[in-house]
Amino acid sequence: MNKKKKSLNIFITGLISQVVILLLGIVIPKLLIVSYGSEVNGLLSSIKQIFVYVALLEAGIGTAALQAMYEPIAKNDKEKASEIMVATDRYFKRTGLFYGIAVVLLAVLYPIVIKVELEYWMVAVIILLQGSAGVIKYFFQGKLTILLRVDGRSYVTTNIATIVNVATHLIQIILILSGFDIIAVQIAYFIINLIQMIYLTWYVRKNYSWLNWKATPNYKALSQSKFVIVHQISGLIFNNTDVLILTYFCGLKVVSVYSLYSLIFSCVSNVIDTLCSSVEFILGQAFNSDKEYFMKLQETYETYYLGISFGFFTITLIMFPSFIKLYSSGITDINYVDPILPYLFVALNVLMYARRTSSQIINFAGHFKQTQWRSILESAINLTVSLVMVHYLGVYGVLIGTIFALFYRTNDVIIYANWNILGRKPWKTYRRWATNLVVMCVLAVGIKSILGPISNYIQWFANAVWVGIVCMAGFICVDSICDPKSYKLVKKMAVDFLKKKRG
Repeated sequence: MNKKKKSLNIFITGLISQVVILLLGIVIPKLLIVSYGSEVNGLLSSIKQIFVYVALLEAGIGTAALQAMYEPIAKNDKEKASEIMVATDRYFKRTGLFYGIAVVLLAVLYPIVIKVELEYWMVAVIILLQGSAGVIKYFFQGKLTILLRVDGRSYVTTNIATIVNVATHLIQIILILSGFDIIAVQIAYFIINLIQMIYLTWYVRKNYSWLNWKATPNYKALSQSKFVIVHQISGLIFNNTDVLILTYFCGLKVVSVYSLYSLIFSCVSNVIDTLCSSVEFILGQAFNSDKEYFMKLQETYETYYLGISFGFFTITLIMFPSFIKLYSSGITDINYVDPILPYLFVALNVLMYARRTSSQIINFAGHFKQTQWRSILESAINLTVSLVMVHYLGVYGVLIGTIFALFYRTNDVIIYANWNILGRKPWKTYRRWATNLVVMCVLAVGIKSILGPISNYIQWFANAVWVGIVCMAGFICVDSICDPKSYKLVKKMAVDFLKKKRG
């Protein structure tokens, strides 16, 4: 399978996966809240965020291995690829035991430290079941997903993840509606994740028989991991402190509100990530083998990636308020409808995704050591501002802290990637960013002024369709006009692909 077909497969399967996960994923929180209360939903969200920190035991090896594997895969150097994979495998196995210990300690201590209405043993069992699924993924699956991602076969993990998510959500929905307790729901989650690990192991052994698991481990190729860990620690602090701060200062019901908003926006973000991952392996391999070709691809990719990202968040900004009203109807233990939160979440995500193309360049170049202090500063700003503002503005203050940090780091990443790696001024990126921001404001204000009241899901879906078409068409047209070279390259690639398809 050539790179274009791999890229298309990744995008199509990823898009289908995200749509399915979105449709099923928004059902579960509502059922959890209605059946068990907002506190249980907040508890599960809080535990998930804590396990993100526990996964720090990976210590940067995953990102370092990903960067190290691009070159041998691009050059078909199977021996070197095997050596890196063996080193990665040994590292994961060596730390897997510590992951398990962390899960047990968390199960024992969390119900003591955090005040929860549920019984101690129930909270402990929920943590053990969630954590055990993470241990399995970490111990057996981590190295395999790295290999598939670098080789442009992440559609394999996407497909199995879609099947697993569908099965998990359907079983959980059946169990909740049938009156089973939250423990049974978590057991189902654990069993299905176990099946996922078995399948993925079988797939890699079948399709990568050339991998020599007895090769001499190349630990030197992973030497960047000690610098990557700094980025991971700061990244974890940056991305996951909001829930922990809210858990401590505002309570689990507020965490439930935040997590519901975050869930919807993360579904939108995942669709954008699917687009990104569909071409990431092509960009990564090109950067390490053909810089001239990489520069052509990068310009075009950045143009349309930014346009599509802004487009999705514009649609979300317009349609989210009416959706949350419909979704939260019947929930009375806390108010989920908030006029300010959607704007804060959109601002946060726009800033985050505006820097994504530049962040990839830094990763491709392996500039982890050079940029580690910048990542630390971002986390420090986020943590400091959030801890201060949460006392005055609650959940708004936590989000403002994240936005402050993102504003600094987004500009820093764009400037660094362009000046220090690509050797050019960053004005093109800023021009694209500003263009899309203007289009976003015009479309949001214009469409909101003509959008009528929405009283049911059918009306909401019908409006979402035409709003989506108008927004995406608007961004793509404006970006194509402002970047004619990018438009010509995309048009040429599309024509070439169709000719080969017909031939």
